[in-house]
Amino acid sequence: MLTPQDQLALISAANRAPSVHNIQPTRFRFDDDRTITLLEDPARRLHIGDPAGKDNQKSIGAALEGLMLALSERGLGAELSKPDDGVVRLRLVTGATADPLAACVETRASWRGMFDRTARDETQTLARLAEACPDLHIITAPDAIADLARFYDKVSLEVVQDRAYRGELLSWMRLSRGNANYWRDGLNAEHMALSPFEAFAAGIVLGGGFPLLNGIGVAGPLMAESAKVRSAACVALFHRPADEPELDTGRRFHRVWLEIERLGLCLCPMSVLGDVPHAATRLMSEASLPATRKLVTAFRIGRRPANARKSPRARLPASELLVAP
Repeated sequence: MLTPQDQLALISAANRAPSVHNIQPTRFRFDDDRTITLLEDPARRLHIGDPAGKDNQKSIGAALEGLMLALSERGLGAELSKPDDGVVRLRLVTGATADPLAACVETRASWRGMFDRTARDETQTLARLAEACPDLHIITAPDAIADLARFYDKVSLEVVQDRAYRGELLSWMRLSRGNANYWRDGLNAEHMALSPFEAFAAGIVLGGGFPLLNGIGVAGPLMAESAKVRSAACVALFHRPADEPELDTGRRFHRVWLEIERLGLCLCPMSVLGDVPHAATRLMSEASLPATRKLVTAFRIGRRPANARKSPRARLPASELLVAP
């Protein structure tokens, strides 16, 4: 029997999973001693950037995988059902063994700064990654990475031309420690590797100053991340079957990230490359990936600098994610 403390511990562990813009849309309901239901909080959706809710489904899938990992550490597994009402139900079963990736959940975190390139050859590590994750198309050629870096900056600027999109993006960015949600949700300045000055400038560039700065041609350079992309050991295109449900894609997304963590590497998602159709089409074509696959996202992957400090995780308390039966 799961005690109330057990329930909160499982929710907390599951909610360490990656979530798009860290909006944390997954809610958990313990219906009885053996049944857990996962639901979406409809108030937590990117209505401009994700009108169909696909990213939320991925986020719920990642949380589901996080829950499965946490259950495995307790000797529990689960039988899944996905009824037509759009929720996911788990029926707990005993006898499971601990998933080896569960040990990486606590340390997994994105890295948005420059990667460490101090005389390290990642050839063997990336070969192990390719073997563990055949759904990653790994690009290591410096010229190809540099081209991708420029393309990423171009597509990113294209996307933020939309004023409504910029407003929604800013609403989930926590650029000041004075924000009440700084350590609760969204992307805070430390998570984005921004100094206080850079965070202040980001608010201007993406806020009221954008039309002027864009008009004189400086918004793009101020937002550019191409140097960070070029510092990566590789860029990996994460692709999945085109007809795969987004929930299942989210589960795999979490596991791939944990595989990368297990190898001692870290990553930063480059989400717009999968979200913008013409960008995804171009990258799929250049990688010779078939039409039976979909580009989920791209990762820049490398090693965190030895002196880098991990920002504390911004997460909602487990008690706020618990829904009464």
